[in-house]
Amino acid sequence: MLNIFGNSPWATKITSLLAPGDWAQYDESNYDTAPGNNNWIIAEQSGADRETISSTYLNGVTYETLFKGLDDLVGVTHGDGLVVGPGSLIRPTTIIGSQVYIGAGTIIDIGCTIGDNVTIGDNSTITEGSVIADGSVVLGVYGNFNNLN
Repeated sequence: MLNIFGNSPWATKITSLLAPGDWAQYDESNYDTAPGNNNWIIAEQSGADRETISSTYLNGVTYETLFKGLDDLVGVTHGDGLVVGPGSLIRPTTIIGSQVYIGAGTIIDIGCTIGDNVTIGDNSTITEGSVIADGSVVLGVYGNFNNLN
């Protein structure tokens, strides 16, 4: 069972990746009533919001990696709270920070570095060696990014 923090439309996108009954939803008004032994996912689109929630309300909790991609993350280094949508491919030697959301159908090529609290939208392609800075939002684009912020 997962604890989901957030009740925005973005939370619907995240919970749609889960089977009914496998999660319970909370927000700032009731997060402290959640079972303490469940892992968390922060279901907010904004990386800044995820950062605030993780450093205040959910400071010290354990985060789930929610992976629905095509590969198994072998050779990928990633932080806490990674969410990857269906059909996405993340190639080896990529480094991904904490609280990162990668949308459905996205390709991240080898040697990329993705900072903390980044949101990458559906059907994006991040080419080899790209660097995406903390807090960046990349939505439905194709290209090489160097120090995007």
